[in-house]
Amino acid sequence: MSRTPINKVGLCVLREGRLLLARSRGSDVFQIPGGKVEAGDADDIAALEREIEEELGMRLDRGGLSYVGTFSAPAAGQSHRIVQVKLYEGGAPGEVAACSEIEELLWLDLGGATDRNLSAVVQDQIVPFLRARVV
Repeated sequence: MSRTPINKVGLCVLREGRLLLARSRGSDVFQIPGGKVEAGDADDIAALEREIEEELGMRLDRGGLSYVGTFSAPAAGQSHRIVQVKLYEGGAPGEVAACSEIEELLWLDLGGATDRNLSAVVQDQIVPFLRARVV
């Protein structure tokens, strides 16, 4: 297993007990919206702003974001690598839309069964954390 993790930032959007997830074109796995921090990004929040505008067609309100935690698991499609997601929570004003490489959005009911194909970090780390927090 590679020791260098894949570092990502993600946005946790919750509405009425449902978590927003996204599936990229060519993948069958749903993940937290967000992505990798690139060299031109000033910081994690700048990267998150860029990724969310690309993927969901919306602008983030920096003041409305709060850090949730960092979650790690084997990377989707790269089980020999670890992905670390720095998760921030914030509202998504208005409607969100699948843009750029995003093919499908899913509002996952945190109170129901997780019968969808979720990335390991979402399935094993983020969903259980959010479920425990709302109970």
